[in-house]
Amino acid sequence: MSITILTDESSPKISKVKKEFDIFRVISMKKGNLNIIEFFNKDGAFRGFGRDTKAAYKRAKKALKNYYK
Repeated sequence: MSITILTDESSPKISKVKKEFDIFRVISMKKGNLNIIEFFNKDGAFRGFGRDTKAAYKRAKKALKNYYK
């Protein structure tokens, strides 16, 4: 399993989501064929799973939006 902390420099999308939802940490994990993106803020951790990073990011963002709806 590999774990990396994503910063604003790695993707402009991350900085936009960080500002919008007050996120303080974004983590990317890879375990076998599964990629995981986690957003952390004051209300908890929001995870997204997928075969690639793009799909995982999309699902994690959807989880954030559904929570704040």
